[in-house]
Amino acid sequence: MTRRTTTTGIALAAAACLALAACSSSGNPTGTSSGGGGAQTALVIEDATASTAYTNNFNPFDAGDFVLSENTVSFMYEPLMMVNSLKSSEPSIPWLAQSIAWSDNGKTATITLNPSAKWSDGTALTSADVAYTYQLVTGNAALNLQGIPAASSITEPSPTQVVLNFATSEAANYVAIDNQVIVQKKQWSTISNPATYVLSGSQAVGSGPYELDSFSGQDVKYKANPNYWQGAPKVKELSIPLYTSNDAAALALANGDIDLAGNDINNVLSTFVNKDPQHNHLFQSSAPYFPASNTVTLLLNNQSSQAPALGDANVRKAISAALDRQSMATQCETNYEAPASSSGGLIASSTDQSSVNPATSNDIKASPDQATVAADMKTAGYTETGGKWVKGGKQITFSIIDPNSFSDYWCDAKAMATELNTAGFNVTASGNYTYDTWTQAITTGNFTAALHWGQGSTAFQRDQFILDATQTAKEGSTAAGDYDRYTSAAATKAVTDYESATTTQDQQTALNEIQQVYSDDMPAIPVLYGAAWYEYNDSHFTGWPTSANPFINPSPQYESYEYLVWNLKPVS
Repeated sequence: MTRRTTTTGIALAAAACLALAACSSSGNPTGTSSGGGGAQTALVIEDATASTAYTNNFNPFDAGDFVLSENTVSFMYEPLMMVNSLKSSEPSIPWLAQSIAWSDNGKTATITLNPSAKWSDGTALTSADVAYTYQLVTGNAALNLQGIPAASSITEPSPTQVVLNFATSEAANYVAIDNQVIVQKKQWSTISNPATYVLSGSQAVGSGPYELDSFSGQDVKYKANPNYWQGAPKVKELSIPLYTSNDAAALALANGDIDLAGNDINNVLSTFVNKDPQHNHLFQSSAPYFPASNTVTLLLNNQSSQAPALGDANVRKAISAALDRQSMATQCETNYEAPASSSGGLIASSTDQSSVNPATSNDIKASPDQATVAADMKTAGYTETGGKWVKGGKQITFSIIDPNSFSDYWCDAKAMATELNTAGFNVTASGNYTYDTWTQAITTGNFTAALHWGQGSTAFQRDQFILDATQTAKEGSTAAGDYDRYTSAAATKAVTDYESATTTQDQQTALNEIQQVYSDDMPAIPVLYGAAWYEYNDSHFTGWPTSANPFINPSPQYESYEYLVWNLKPVS
């Protein structure tokens, strides 16, 4: 299998990885609307395969329930704002909130709600619901799936305004606040344990454009919410059928039985697009086919007791120069992911293009550069003896860990080991890990190197995940970020400068500082630009996100699926 990731905020726990082997699929996934006015084909969405039947649980705080595992949360429960992570420099899209204004050097967020917003039971959605939701999630870590910072105080000046006051600047964490789905205080204040409460779809009260139509363990159907505050959605019904394997889902997708999916499909052109070129489409028609949503890096444990040489920035730069990124992109990632090209850690494509520091743009070579390897290693005080770099009688020895069930990452890990051994290092690849044991090794610092996808919805968050020392921990303790255990006064200053910036210009200045520190010290090595999986069939609906119109990140994310579907309309 290949690993599949869904990122929420910058918490690794939000990344999803599927490893299922069953090979049957659900029955006929299509349906007709229950809203009258004639038959209407349902929009069929396949998000995550599952080995067991769906459970009727629509609790937006339970990571293992139906709405979160299938990324359908926002069809019922809506966020304050929509965030397009493919256009990280663009402002958030107003939704429940008309605006969120930051003041007091980023320590105060004033949320102004849309006065038309209301719940599916017809009652108004007010500041009391928003304030309650924020108090609820920040007071219970199990509910805080977005990683929202706790406010020192919350006030409600009016039914349509909420003011969050923080002890320190939190404007850089705006994505978590914007993306938080709001729940009804009237319903949830009566629930004693919201983290584990089983809420059936028929009980759920939300503000979203859909409500439950029918539920079975094999297929869940949504129908248009007749009281939706923004008017009736153009797509009248949604169907979420159960597929028990990626192969079964890929076959159904190729046959036109699925409208929207987010799968990593082998030979996607021949197995999907070419089955019906008129209707089966990807984000773009040429490689890498999928939008880039994160920077895949070779994490190097800067404080490893097993490989202390990785604490030397010049050694890390030499390792970077030794990699054949183009070969990995072609051979291991089948051209779905492009080679990383910016030493500042950002995605040097349309995703982060306007945020990339010109000094770190296109400065990473796609092919190995042995001359640079030699120069960096000599600067670090090493000499080449018998084809290996040696200092004080010791070679540089480390292991790249990635589960061998992640077929693409495992291919990359083995390729990097070969390339680095050729360049004079002593490197092995170790694949005897499950997702859980691999994650534990990385978060606790019990590793020397690992290929890992990036985190974050903004340019700042992508680099913060790598070099913000406030998120790391000593070896043996669990880190929230900065898994490479990198510490730097320059990085800390740059991160602080960004977090305290009050203008767009000041933010970009600080972001340039962050990228320069990244480039100078190379705490982790940019390798590839991770794909956001996305396939669609336009036989029944039009208005899909494409490279020509990337109005939202179309890969499976509950924060953005609502906005994607809201912009679709039936083929006339």
